[in-house]
Amino acid sequence: MRALGLVCVTSFLLSIIYLISTTAFNAIVSLQAFSLNVSYIPPILFILIRKIRGQHIPYGAFKLGRYGIIVNLVALGYLSFVILWIPFPTELPVSGSNMNYAGPLLGAIIVAALLDWTISGHKRFKIPVPQKL
Repeated sequence: MRALGLVCVTSFLLSIIYLISTTAFNAIVSLQAFSLNVSYIPPILFILIRKIRGQHIPYGAFKLGRYGIIVNLVALGYLSFVILWIPFPTELPVSGSNMNYAGPLLGAIIVAALLDWTISGHKRFKIPVPQKL
């Protein structure tokens, strides 16, 4: 019930933001899509590098076999294309009311996360230890 309440309250607050400023709402929605696509790049890239070097990771139930490298390269190409176009404004000429603020917002969030890690995050982080079943 608490999770449903949180979703309802969050949706309600986002709808209020839309009523106040469509630019702010569009920035929030674009930020979600932009950051989600950016977050896919590191794991795909690191797995691709290990496959190219011949240091294969332990596979789970699903394996692409010899097509894995090709699929990873296509995924990185697609993500690069999408990440290039998501932060572009939707209208020309660009003004303060129709600019897409997803890029600057993502940059601010990355800077804030790096500051948090530098100041105190590295002290709070505990490496997960696998438990025996």
